[in-house]
Amino acid sequence: MKTLNLRTTFIAISFFGIMFFINGPAVAQQENSNSNNQPLPQQFGEMVQESNSVTSKSGNEYRVVSLNRLNRFWKNAQDSLKNVRQDLQQTQERVATQEADLNSVNASVREKDAIIAASDHDSTHISVLGIDFPKSGFLNFFWIAVLILTLLLAGAVYQYRSSQNVTSKTRKDYRKLQHELEEFRKTSLEKERRLRRELQTERNLVEELKVTASQKR
Repeated sequence: MKTLNLRTTFIAISFFGIMFFINGPAVAQQENSNSNNQPLPQQFGEMVQESNSVTSKSGNEYRVVSLNRLNRFWKNAQDSLKNVRQDLQQTQERVATQEADLNSVNASVREKDAIIAASDHDSTHISVLGIDFPKSGFLNFFWIAVLILTLLLAGAVYQYRSSQNVTSKTRKDYRKLQHELEEFRKTSLEKERRLRRELQTERNLVEELKVTASQKR
């Protein structure tokens, strides 16, 4: 049994060698005519399709492929892999550049957003004594304060006018009273003078009566 297997193997190897030497030049010529720029799956498919099929006695199918073509396919695969790696590196570099640009754009956007937010804050708020107030609330507070101050001012003006009226009336009353006192003083002086004249008259009369009485004695 072992002898049969060795014989079968030897026959297969001999057959493959003969087929390789027969088909080698033709395969090499076909390889030179094929383009190396074809995709690897297509190159592999053509290589398998153009290879010779051999079936052993055990029923296994084999393909006889030129070694030059295998080497060329391997070289093309390595070149393709190298190109893929170069493309990947270039893609990574582009991605890194785009990420840097994106980060720069995001930073610029954040800066602009901050400026817009500050502008919106400034347009809707007002700073008084270092304290930020919403403009709407501050305006309401301002007008309420103005209304209160206006009412207070109106009350103060009313009180002032009232006090002025009272003062004016008091002055008038004072002048009237002063006039009346002056008139009373004048009247009193006149009465006093009149009484003094009357008293003097009475005294004179008394003296005359005394003189007359003394003469009669």
